[in-house]
Amino acid sequence: MTDFMGDRVPLPDGVRDVLPVEAAELSALETTLTGVFSSFGYREVRTPLIEFSDVVDRGQDRGIGRAYRMFDDQGRVLVLRPDLTIPIARLIATRMADEPGPVRVSYAARAVRPPSAGTGQGAERRQVGIELAGAGGAEDDAEVIAALAAALQAAGLEQPQVAIGSVALVDAVLDAVDADQDARDALWGALQGRSMVAWASETRRVRRARGRLGTLLAELPNLRGGGELLTRIAKIAPAAADECARLLHTLDLVAAYGAPAPMIDLGVVRDWNYYSGVVIEAYAPGASAPVAVGGRYDALGARFGRPRPAVGVAVTLDLLHHAVGVPEGREPRGVLVVGGSDTRVTAAAMLRATGIPVVGVLAAYAGPEEFARTQGLRYVARPMKSGWKVVDVTDGVATRIASLEEGPWI
Repeated sequence: MTDFMGDRVPLPDGVRDVLPVEAAELSALETTLTGVFSSFGYREVRTPLIEFSDVVDRGQDRGIGRAYRMFDDQGRVLVLRPDLTIPIARLIATRMADEPGPVRVSYAARAVRPPSAGTGQGAERRQVGIELAGAGGAEDDAEVIAALAAALQAAGLEQPQVAIGSVALVDAVLDAVDADQDARDALWGALQGRSMVAWASETRRVRRARGRLGTLLAELPNLRGGGELLTRIAKIAPAAADECARLLHTLDLVAAYGAPAPMIDLGVVRDWNYYSGVVIEAYAPGASAPVAVGGRYDALGARFGRPRPAVGVAVTLDLLHHAVGVPEGREPRGVLVVGGSDTRVTAAAMLRATGIPVVGVLAAYAGPEEFARTQGLRYVARPMKSGWKVVDVTDGVATRIASLEEGPWI
């Protein structure tokens, strides 16, 4: 039995309540992001929160791992979706299998996954993302990166910091040193676990990692730079030349969009092993983790019956909100009517019809200005013998008006 603690009712690990002001700000951010993605041609889809566990497990080579599981009344194992890319890939491969041309979809939803011990991560992640399926060129990678940058800029990050790595490039370097499967598994485990000690230890066991090629392998997770880095890698490891050329082309195309240049960071990887090419992260000052992640996953659609190359990215709203605060242009609005709006029904209805919130409080209420601030309202209107006294709570300026229909909120 769960015990109450004073005036608090405990919640499961990794989840939290969201109060009105923060909820409104998160909604505004979501609207901003989805608006930008829509301008790139991405149409919203929605997938269920609950899926069959064995269906979602198809998305990972060894299953999805940590997840909240349950049983239905027929004994079948269900799962709360721990990831959004897998359900979207399922939807595109099945319900949208006959869509002509590349499929562009967006979503605003939650992924739910038990938090790892000691990480401080939440169990719920509110995400807004896009997926582009059916086209496999660098042009598509660049479009997703440019759309992400535009969305982050619209949300308040003037210069989004985007980094890209590549699963295919790392695999090509491992091909160049002739790493066997055991070595590959160990190296990928070290990379995904962000353990440079383990990476260094495993590279010493790769027999052909000698000379400049060996140095490249040892330094790979720490390599960061621009196009010049890719040119250097292509010379040292010719097996990686094609992927380096693709990434160089991607950088050129992102620049053509007018988006900030992404940084090449070969330490950028994802925990989900369905990624096959470019991987994407975006950072923001004050955020404890990347505010957006994604990449290319060309083989995932085939696991649901419809092979299609695909690339996508998702923004985590809570992390972005922490970085940007109140979305630009979101100011307190609305009117607090002292004495109750019910006695001014016609005027209140007129204001609400124009999109202006109207809230009424009794005249005896002691602190209407403070109450207005907590409710996200900008004005307090008090009835006078003749007309109204209106106080703007953002700056304390008071004015007098003859009727509510002619206030400063019009």
